[in-house]
Amino acid sequence: MKSKLILAAICLLLGGNVHAFAAKPPALSQVKAAVAMKALAESQNYTVNVSQAYPMAGSGVAVPSMVKIEGNQIYSTLPYIGGGYNTFGNNDGMRFTGTISDYKVEAGKKNKVYVSFTATATTGRVYRFKITIFYNGVSYISTSCNNLQAMRYDGTIGFNEAVDTEGAR
Repeated sequence: MKSKLILAAICLLLGGNVHAFAAKPPALSQVKAAVAMKALAESQNYTVNVSQAYPMAGSGVAVPSMVKIEGNQIYSTLPYIGGGYNTFGNNDGMRFTGTISDYKVEAGKKNKVYVSFTATATTGRVYRFKITIFYNGVSYISTSCNNLQAMRYDGTIGFNEAVDTEGAR
């Protein structure tokens, strides 16, 4: 009876950590995927679908939102959870449409790609973005803006959907 209880306890402990034993893709596959992620970032035509937001203080919050990059244009629906300083009635937080400047893409260690840029909203507010893209498409976004506390978001990157203009006729 004791051996069955011990065996059940071991199975429960290992069952909760199955991801720790999951197989990683071979190193060559990771490198190829990282090169593809770098090319995607350099194309400036992608969307990061965000699933979690992390304020400076407090725990993460599940929030379906996105950041869409199209050339030198950005469209952000990121929620803002944090304090602001002298916001002067602008309650939009990280939700804005704007233009991108100083766009940089760099390949990093361990098959990561780093993207950084400045976005200027149509309201005139300036945001700084740093995106870390992993070979499997998982992405971390760090944002900062004068008058707002920094935020972090987790999500996945993908190609922008092509709009079918032929079917609309």
